[in-house]
Amino acid sequence: MKNYEKPVVLANDEVSEGVYAASGAVAGDSSDCYTVTAYIHQTPETGRHDYRIQVDAVHDAADDHHSGEQVLTLYFNQPVVYVRSNGTLAGGDNTTAISITYNYHNNGYDEIGLGDVFVKADDGLAVTGSVLTCNHNCGQH
Repeated sequence: MKNYEKPVVLANDEVSEGVYAASGAVAGDSSDCYTVTAYIHQTPETGRHDYRIQVDAVHDAADDHHSGEQVLTLYFNQPVVYVRSNGTLAGGDNTTAISITYNYHNNGYDEIGLGDVFVKADDGLAVTGSVLTCNHNCGQH
């Protein structure tokens, strides 16, 4: 049985679903069309004071839709300060969940590497969940 985790709510006016909440989310969670893998592959060390999180996803749309914009939400066991990524921070800086907007064209089935997400946090940081949603429209088809 999972331990209860207080839901985190993030407002984001730029996406159709303005609120994200997770309780008991775990790495490898998915949305309606993505399966996401997020793991810390570098921890802070002398001269570098950030965590680096590799994020990969598989877009497997049952209705074969394409996507032109995605929102990644990463959940942590403690607050993080966003440093950088291949996307744009959409919200949650200095909280236990951050949202990042990406603009990749995804076909109905695509494997994508979102790259590293850099954050700063206290010792013992863990990714507790990851969700990727899309706009179901690439603007071309």
